[in-house]
Amino acid sequence: MAQDSSRWADLARLAIGDSASARIRVDAALIAATAQLTGDDNPIHLDAAAARRIGQSRPLAHGVIVLGVISKVIGTELPGRGSIWFGNDVEFIAPFYEGDELTITLTVAHISTATRVVVLDVAGRNARDAAVVRGRVSVRVPELEREERPSMNVDDRVTIVTGGSRGIGRAIAEGLASPSAKLVIAYRDDRAAADAAVAALTERGAEVSAVAADLATADGARRVVDAATGTFGRVDAVVHCATPPVTRQPFLDTPPELFRSMFETYVVALAELARLVAPAMKERRHGRIVAILSSAVAEVPPRLSAYITTKHALLGLCRSLAVELGPSNVTVNAVSPSLVVGRHADDLGAAAREAIARRTPLRRLADGADVASVVRFLLSDEASFVSGVNLPVTGGLSI
Repeated sequence: MAQDSSRWADLARLAIGDSASARIRVDAALIAATAQLTGDDNPIHLDAAAARRIGQSRPLAHGVIVLGVISKVIGTELPGRGSIWFGNDVEFIAPFYEGDELTITLTVAHISTATRVVVLDVAGRNARDAAVVRGRVSVRVPELEREERPSMNVDDRVTIVTGGSRGIGRAIAEGLASPSAKLVIAYRDDRAAADAAVAALTERGAEVSAVAADLATADGARRVVDAATGTFGRVDAVVHCATPPVTRQPFLDTPPELFRSMFETYVVALAELARLVAPAMKERRHGRIVAILSSAVAEVPPRLSAYITTKHALLGLCRSLAVELGPSNVTVNAVSPSLVVGRHADDLGAAAREAIARRTPLRRLADGADVASVVRFLLSDEASFVSGVNLPVTGGLSI
């Protein structure tokens, strides 16, 4: 499939097996012009007698002519305009001469979305269908300049916030609420908390929808995405903050079911959410995904083995998604807050909270608004070149 030469190269439009060809007739004028341009006036290219001295019936054409045709195909058809040819493994397997007509075909053999590199097979044949050249070339497809990428004010986006009925999730939703915001709050079973969150967010002018869904189940993510697209028509951003209850217990007392439950809620749920929203994000070439982790991922406190293990897995998923979705201008990041003022901090007791605050360089605990402001930044166009990172919101505690 030949690419439209009027368009710039687009990695998302390429597929293995795509091909493009160019024909060229090698005449005396082309050979003479090549000699003048390159300075290669080797007589075997220009003098019949010299060519016969090395066993050729007539002058050989310059090999660089074929390389020029390859360059033309790369730059105008496959991958297309803007492409940069940087790797070359081309073998000349037969000479070609004045009067020959050559057909050079390039075929996509490999695509790396992470490095934006395309590997093309090269095949060249003459009018007698005899092979004259073969090999492979490597081409980089740069991203278009930022002004050509879609942008969207963070306040105008349709954002899913899982776990958005209370705690950090609600604080994030409140940080995103504005008269033009469209929010979908996912909660598990506390309808009263969800109703209270909807009322508070609506007072801020946002359009809000709440949906009950257990993200540890097979259909939880689909319920949330279906609710968002059914109400607002699309999903521009996902903030994954849902969590099962976190209890401290020694590893030997931690049942396997807790590992499974946390893995399903943290990792599988985000993977399913991303699977459902990413195709439309890729098509629009715009999207944001943020997962809420914890500073415990770095600090590794005791008696939290299931929690820490599955949060590490969630970070791995975020990085993998950042690599795979990045070429479509979809960013994926994580935020790791330290202890946040709220129910979990209350459960630790006043002495423990005070001890953590004293160890924090800013001498206080985080609150939900601290986390919300970082999430809002990551969802904004100001963070359009930030992807695959885990931002600590710890007041310096992590150092």
